[in-house]
Amino acid sequence: MSTIKNFLKRREIIIFLLLFLISSLSFGLGYLAAKEYNRQPIIIEKSP
Repeated sequence: MSTIKNFLKRREIIIFLLLFLISSLSFGLGYLAAKEYNRQPIIIEKSP
């Protein structure tokens, strides 16, 4: 019985770590992609 509990605890920790790594990786890739597409700001000038 205790081995089943240890297995489930270990499995939950592995799932949590995988989710954390995947979310961190997707955030990092999105951040790098946004830096790559940095454009000049649009400037609106008032005409006379």
